[in-house]
Amino acid sequence: MTSTNASEPGIAGLSVVLRWPADAQSTPLTHWLPEGQHTPVWIPQRQRDGVIRIMAALSQSKYYPTLIEHLCQQINQTTTVEWRKKSYCLTGIEIYDRELHLLQIPVFAAQALPANLGRALHALCLHWLSLADATLAAQLHQQNTLPFSIAIQTISPKQIYLRVGLLQKELLSPLLWGISQNLGREITLTDIPCRLGKWVELLHASSFELLSQVPPSKAIELQFLSPTSFKQGQCIQPFPLPELVFANLLRRWNTFAPAAWQFPALEWQGLTCAYDLKTQVINLKGGPEIGTTGWVRYEFRDREQSAIATTLAHFAQFAGVGRKTGMGMGQVFIR
Repeated sequence: MTSTNASEPGIAGLSVVLRWPADAQSTPLTHWLPEGQHTPVWIPQRQRDGVIRIMAALSQSKYYPTLIEHLCQQINQTTTVEWRKKSYCLTGIEIYDRELHLLQIPVFAAQALPANLGRALHALCLHWLSLADATLAAQLHQQNTLPFSIAIQTISPKQIYLRVGLLQKELLSPLLWGISQNLGREITLTDIPCRLGKWVELLHASSFELLSQVPPSKAIELQFLSPTSFKQGQCIQPFPLPELVFANLLRRWNTFAPAAWQFPALEWQGLTCAYDLKTQVINLKGGPEIGTTGWVRYEFRDREQSAIATTLAHFAQFAGVGRKTGMGMGQVFIR
């Protein structure tokens, strides 16, 4: 059983770990804890090898220490619970205390979805946050640099995965709370009836400290999955020049990283060694946006710059890069 310190600050969320099967008489997980002011909403992740993790969503993360106390008290009495008409043994509690999270939610549509879903998904995420904390959602709506990114993975014309990258640990709990209100239910995207899947997957979690310790690489290859562009003076630059890519990531990193893990300003001296790129148009609120998709290999001969660039490249998988990452642009991963 995972040991916990209920007084530890900075908890982003938690899951209970269930293993199937369990033979003893069980209580439904939704009734397992005593009713109270901060009773969680339970959100399943995908089941793997007979093990399922159920995330406990609260409207605000500050309530998790109290929830942990209640969980530990209940575990001392029984560890057999029922989830969706099956009995499981509760084998542990996983605490999420990192700043960076990448979530994935399946979305199914009644008809083919358009390519320009970014604005609708941006509004949907703010709506989910507002269900837990309207003030927080309003503040985020006014921010120039958003602490989340949105990416879309198309599975078929009628199915996508919505991926949300979070750059602040305080956002995980209210976002999950909002998602829980629509999980498995009908929603509308660009006037198309859709249904949210019945699970949320936590694809990856990390921290600024851990990313700062990634071994440096002299060569870095990035895959730009959605149209990507950058502000360059008074113009929009679609080509991902190294100084634009890594200066953008550095600004975003320093906006959200604790002071101990922030980097100094740099005059980037990276080289573009190879690339296979094409321009692509995406329609957003202000009209058509031209961006670049494809891959680029960068090289940094300066040791300090190669170390920082490696860290920022891993950070990009949560943050995206360039303009309008909160609307689906600038989705990137390391090749």
